[in-house]
Amino acid sequence: MPRTRRFQNRIRALALLLLLALPLCACGGEAPQEKRRYEGSLEEKIRAYYADHESTAAGMQMAVFDRQGVLFQGYFGYADREKQIPMDESTVIDWGSSTKLLVWVSVMQLWEQGKLDLQADIREYLPEGFLAGLGDGQAVRMLDLMHHRAGFQEYYTDLFLQPGEEILSLEQALLQDPPPQIFAPDTITAYSNWGVALAGYIVERVSGLSFCDYVHQNIFAPLGMENSALAPDLSDNPSVRQRRDSLVCYDGTKPLGSAFYVIQLYPAGSCVSTLDDYLAFAASFVQDRCPLFASQDTFDEMMTASSCFGETSVGKNAHGFWALPYGENTWGHGGNTAGCSSYILFVPQRQLGAVVMTNQAGEEHFNGDMMELVFGQSAWDYPAPAQQPKGMLHPARTVLRGHFRVAGESFLSPDSFEELLWTYNEKDGIAKIEGPYTDYYFVSVGEMLPSLIAVYGWIAALLFSLLSLPILLLRKLLALVKKKPERRLPGGRWSSVAALLQLLIALVLLLLVAMITAWCRAEQYLWLFPTAAALGALLAALAVYGAVWTRKNWRALSRGGRIYRVAALAFAALTVYAMVYEQIW
Repeated sequence: MPRTRRFQNRIRALALLLLLALPLCACGGEAPQEKRRYEGSLEEKIRAYYADHESTAAGMQMAVFDRQGVLFQGYFGYADREKQIPMDESTVIDWGSSTKLLVWVSVMQLWEQGKLDLQADIREYLPEGFLAGLGDGQAVRMLDLMHHRAGFQEYYTDLFLQPGEEILSLEQALLQDPPPQIFAPDTITAYSNWGVALAGYIVERVSGLSFCDYVHQNIFAPLGMENSALAPDLSDNPSVRQRRDSLVCYDGTKPLGSAFYVIQLYPAGSCVSTLDDYLAFAASFVQDRCPLFASQDTFDEMMTASSCFGETSVGKNAHGFWALPYGENTWGHGGNTAGCSSYILFVPQRQLGAVVMTNQAGEEHFNGDMMELVFGQSAWDYPAPAQQPKGMLHPARTVLRGHFRVAGESFLSPDSFEELLWTYNEKDGIAKIEGPYTDYYFVSVGEMLPSLIAVYGWIAALLFSLLSLPILLLRKLLALVKKKPERRLPGGRWSSVAALLQLLIALVLLLLVAMITAWCRAEQYLWLFPTAAALGALLAALAVYGAVWTRKNWRALSRGGRIYRVAALAFAALTVYAMVYEQIW
């Protein structure tokens, strides 16, 4: 699924464990380094580039094409480094989020047939009450889904599941744990897997076919894509599933096994295919007449910028296709899964394109700088505002309510953007910096501090409490070994019970993280959120009792006992605040 640069990845540990929900983008916030200039033919440049990065590569396959055919197609490295099985024409790779382009092509096909209005409220195409969480008068259009401007917060629940888990229908998956709408529609760009899956479900509703069947009939079949699978478990093409099981994926050059997971919201990133099929899909966009539409005018409309950067006329998104930082007027989509990366790029005016696929998670070289060999360096201008904006920024792709609220605690300064500081504006009354894929909006100190105190204060109190427990037990053990009278724990029995409660809360949260990182189904672990809240409330009650009703014993406590009580009360209060007020559960 599309990938942002490192500064966009500064969400807390829990979010980092959910890497597969992050987008892939080849533009970045690091200071540019001087690059080697490659000379010779296109093939010579690509082979030289691969040679320079072969030591950190697993396997890579790519093709460059224009309207007349394939200019270069090559297979590099291994589908299995350990067994020395090379990449070849039969190797299949995950598309990741470039699967989303199948959704937008499907939408435009239905638009061409007059069955779907891009400007209409999408609730016209959904069962009554399906989007009950939307505010009154908050119409969401298909264009808003295409632009990732529907206002939905980030979605983590059941994004990926272990193979063998029960696969729900797309409708059931969307209703399993729908994300709240945290921004008004068409005001903030925030990349949304859930929003794209919702668009895929609308394709189902309008066409009367499952999204998988629709794509097979209206995209795969016309393009002769016989080595592609789209269903969450790849059951729609057993040959592809068998070959995907034999693929070995890598983190750098560290083996990850097959690293295949079921993508429940499959229109957002489930497609797997050979390079030839990936190429066939991408090459359809550079033909004199796109074979996926009855009229070339539909394709021309699809590739007309429909969302721009701020107040400028510079396109950011064209009906779901992202503007990419290579050459001029380059469009497409990148993808990243647990073990694979991919990229589709093309310039409609030049009728030139390229695709790349790797069996490496988060791969950057081939899905990044190498594309400059084909399209040239970005022609984008990065106009910094007249005055550098002051304050702190919050990524719009975030979680502000409900589960995983802690993952939303990420704040950046404008300095973090460096060259990615594309444009600043206050359009729609929201002061923000706009970059590819997502916006970053300014927050006041008053908005930022409560969240930081809640998160970091809670973590500090938890660590203090957990460290205190083994220290207290060690003191008791030493007293027994030395056969001395047992030393009273700071705070006596109260402290012992509080410490055990804190330990229990910590174990509940550790179990929660373990189940999430093991890609368990949400219904198996969501009960742990209210459980932690209930234990926190019990601890809070105990802390209040200890602070109020036993205050006469305060002076009798040691300094450690007093500190411990304060820490326990803070931990309890912050647990209740985090779990209840911040609506983590």
